[in-house]
Amino acid sequence: MSLITRGVVSVDELAADLSNPRLVVIEVHATRPEASLIPGARAVFWKDLAWHPLERELATGDVLSQRLFELGAGVGSRIVLAGDPTQFAAYLLWVLRVRGYQEVAYLDGGLEAWRAAGIAAADTAVRDTAVEALPVPVPTPEQELLRIGRDEVRDLLGRDGVVLLDYRTPEEYSGARVSGPNAPIDHGAERHGRIPGAKHLFFRDLLDEHGRLRSRSELQQIVDDKVNGSTSLIVNYCRLSHRSTLGWIALSEVLGFDNVRVYDGSWTEWGSIVGFPIEKSTVK
Repeated sequence: MSLITRGVVSVDELAADLSNPRLVVIEVHATRPEASLIPGARAVFWKDLAWHPLERELATGDVLSQRLFELGAGVGSRIVLAGDPTQFAAYLLWVLRVRGYQEVAYLDGGLEAWRAAGIAAADTAVRDTAVEALPVPVPTPEQELLRIGRDEVRDLLGRDGVVLLDYRTPEEYSGARVSGPNAPIDHGAERHGRIPGAKHLFFRDLLDEHGRLRSRSELQQIVDDKVNGSTSLIVNYCRLSHRSTLGWIALSEVLGFDNVRVYDGSWTEWGSIVGFPIEKSTVK
């Protein structure tokens, strides 16, 4: 059974709400999508929603509001993000939180869980058309602190109470690869390895066989194994931050940690910076 929490909705919960005229489901895809899967959903390539078109930077709050409006979401909409794979929606949820948006939810397990559920639902709902874009919020100081940069991370290395969590595969963490094991070309950073002192927490360990977050008790046990004692700050990273933002959902949205920050540049940036330290070893 999938858990339901404040920022996370289950497949069953979403399926029961498909007739809601205010529902706006946005499928966030790893590649440019040809069509959507969930009835009535809009499909988008993650970069087209999350990033500045030219700079390696998050879209501003006003740009996000306009892009969501173009996807049918505005004032009065119930917005649910569904990822394919699921971590791409997690990343968008985190981006929106950084920019101050609160009334957006993440579909637990994304399209992987939707397919596994075998829901055959026709799109018979008459959906309202948003007539006004979402107001652009002013992020709180806490929301702005959800993101951390490379220089801040470097300054934290070796400090007591700081835990770095690496959500990549064991091969990436050890330095055997810089891409996931299924990537046809091993690319993404100039160097192989990890940030010094980082602990390994493979993101799929947080999920069940259908990509859904494990129960709170299971997640707590997994996290306790990595984060023990007095911890003042947890820094999440992976290769491009998609998997580490899924870890942020597990720790922050589900378990209630309020000290989790995501290093947005992740290994793609860190592994290519001249002079930045790395570790490299074989995972036992």
